[in-house]
Amino acid sequence: MFKKTFSFDGRIRRTEYGISIIIYFVLYTVINEIIKEGNPGIGLAMIPMLWFLWAQGAKRCHDMDKSGWFQIIPFYVLWMLFIEGDSFLNKYGGNPKLESTPQHNISIVKSSYPEQLIIPVIYNDSTIKNNVTKMEVRNVNYSNFQNVLSQLRNIPFVKSLNNTLLDSTGSIVITHDNTTQYLCNEFKKTIEGINIVDWICK
Repeated sequence: MFKKTFSFDGRIRRTEYGISIIIYFVLYTVINEIIKEGNPGIGLAMIPMLWFLWAQGAKRCHDMDKSGWFQIIPFYVLWMLFIEGDSFLNKYGGNPKLESTPQHNISIVKSSYPEQLIIPVIYNDSTIKNNVTKMEVRNVNYSNFQNVLSQLRNIPFVKSLNNTLLDSTGSIVITHDNTTQYLCNEFKKTIEGINIVDWICK
């Protein structure tokens, strides 16, 4: 929470945005009182405060997959305070709720076939470049398969995809940085809203 508070990039949760508004109004009240006592120069402090508020607001809009400009819509701030953000990766970044949750060393790549249940260790190694992973997705239609490809493209370290869909089985060759285990774990976080029965990384 409160990382890169003056940046307009990324996403933040409702809690951080709500606290940001409280901080802004507390400082605004204090500065106003100082100005009333004959110290107008302190008003310059409003510039970084406004920057902070707009940057945090932009990131909250991003969490809902909206442009930061949405925050200028009258009363949209209420929407920003109470509506939950996307539960998966979007074009602005990963789900901050998942990023703030401690990650354990075990993930499960799901399959309906018991012998294909894989429990790999999640090795996060950003020094690995141009790794290649093969993924197979079974029992999908064209629409679901396109959703899978879209979610893979949204993973920041994925570079390219080569894919085929034959009957109800899709094959994807993924070129990416980092390890195969870490890629599969990140993908697993994004598919809650997609009707996928079987998938496996190779």
